[in-house]
Amino acid sequence: MKNRIVITLTLAIFVLGTIAVTLSAQPARFHRMMGIGPGAQLLKDALQLTPEQEKKLEEFRKARLEEAKAFREKMLQMHQDLRKLVADPKADEKKINSLIDEISKLKADRMKAQFKNRKEWEKIFTPEQLKKLEEYRKDFNLRRNLMMGPGGRMGFRSKTMFKRGIFCPWCWR
Repeated sequence: MKNRIVITLTLAIFVLGTIAVTLSAQPARFHRMMGIGPGAQLLKDALQLTPEQEKKLEEFRKARLEEAKAFREKMLQMHQDLRKLVADPKADEKKINSLIDEISKLKADRMKAQFKNRKEWEKIFTPEQLKKLEEYRKDFNLRRNLMMGPGGRMGFRSKTMFKRGIFCPWCWR
């Protein structure tokens, strides 16, 4: 009887712990994705943004978030409609093809808007800030490529480098 209680309590603690870790991780991921948080603040400090630039960036970010939300909602609806049509054996093939064309056009329009938005975003910064930003990007991409393998997982190369102490100075032999 006591063994069952201990096992049940241990399992409950494990499940609750897993849920707590999962829930606490979500906001950090969202913040990184949206340019909020400590990394974004470090970059703002490194670029020495003026209050006016920070305000423009915040307005720009909010506008892009709204666009992205509208795009996701529309795509979700179109994909649901497509699934329903494909599942229906009596569905009109022209209607299915038309919906596929609409989805493709929406994606193409979104990509064009993203390119245009990037150009608008760059206008907020001075040439010196853009140059510094490009250097940070190159450095970040280099570190990411060294550390991560395919699929965003730590690859063989980075594991080997860790073992040799290249990324892990406290592991040097």
